[in-house]
Amino acid sequence: MLKYQPVDIESPRFAGLLGETSVKPLITFDLDDTLICWQSEIPTEHVSLPWHYKWFNIEPLRYGTVDLFKQLRNYGWQIGIYTTSHRKPKYIKKLFNLHGLNLDLVINQDKHEKIIKNLLVKRKPSKLPNRVNSMLHIDNSEGVLIEGKRFHFRVLIVDPLDYNWTEKILAESISVARMLELGNYRT
Repeated sequence: MLKYQPVDIESPRFAGLLGETSVKPLITFDLDDTLICWQSEIPTEHVSLPWHYKWFNIEPLRYGTVDLFKQLRNYGWQIGIYTTSHRKPKYIKKLFNLHGLNLDLVINQDKHEKIIKNLLVKRKPSKLPNRVNSMLHIDNSEGVLIEGKRFHFRVLIVDPLDYNWTEKILAESISVARMLELGNYRT
């Protein structure tokens, strides 16, 4: 089995690439098979629940999520969830809080339906993160990548079995931040 390798953001590959931006960009993540992975071969984050949360049904966050989110925060990103799940936003925020992570935005299926309600197209997208000002959406679905091209939002696909997934996200986040800094952002 391959093992997750943490990314050293101090390495020369990442040093000096991000630059300073006046606006904190938003990155959004899908949940199922992107950050929450039930497959036994995918390592997950460990969490120690306080006694008063023992009743909480904790779903397995993919190993590397905690470090990735901390690195993205250090880079100046806001972090959100954009999912087709009907999980309640309060539950999603609590799940991440138990890992020491704060979310700036949670869009679930109920909120998504309100976002696309007045969209005048025959086939509506399963996600539309650019409507909430997300500069980069991370997902596992090739269908979302196709929708990104059709509806003009930037998507990075990560496979649940890719053990270099955090490095790919960090590299893409740096690329997007650079485009924003230079004023030439494109989807």
